[in-house]
Amino acid sequence: MIAGCGAEDPDPEPVLERTLAPKRLASAIPEASVKVQSLGYEDRVLEERGLEVPATALKQLRAALSDSSQGFRDLVLGLEYDGTTEIEGVETDHLSGRLDTDALAAAVGKDGTGVAERFALPGSDLERSLVEAEFDLYSGTGDSVLRRLDLTLSLDDPDNALPPTRIRFSLTGESQLQSNPE
Repeated sequence: MIAGCGAEDPDPEPVLERTLAPKRLASAIPEASVKVQSLGYEDRVLEERGLEVPATALKQLRAALSDSSQGFRDLVLGLEYDGTTEIEGVETDHLSGRLDTDALAAAVGKDGTGVAERFALPGSDLERSLVEAEFDLYSGTGDSVLRRLDLTLSLDDPDNALPPTRIRFSLTGESQLQSNPE
C-alpha cells in the first residue's frame, strides 16, 4: 500500500450479505418495476420496455435473492466492489460480477414461474444459449437496502455466426424503504 492513498474499498462479500439478508429484502422494494433493454454495440440501448412486477413474482424474487442455499449468492462469480454511485438521490455501494450461467439456466428452467417459456427459451434451450450473465447491484451505503439490480444476459445461437444477443433486466423500486429494517 502506498502512503497517503486513503481508505481501501470495502470487502464486497459483507456488503452483498447485508443487502441480501431476508429481513432487509422483505421490505426493500415494496413495489417494483423491471426495465427490459435490448442492447447493441457497446451496450447501446436498441429497444426498451417496462414491466410491472406482480406482488407474487416480487415475493418469489426476494426469496430467490435471499436464499442462503441455491439462491443468488450461490451463483455469484468474481464479485467486485466498484465504488459508490448515486441512485435517485441516495449514495449506494456498487457491486458487480458474473453469474454461473449453467446454474442460472437450470434455476430459471425449473423455477415453475414460466420465465423461460415467456422468452421462448425452454429450459434445455436456455442452458444451451445462455453464454454470459453479468450483474450490477446497488445497495444503500448507509442502510444496505437494495436500490437497483441490473442483470445482463448474453444469449447466443451456437448454430449461427451472429454475435450474442444482450438483454439487460433492471429491477428498481418504485418506492424505496427510507428507514433501516434491522
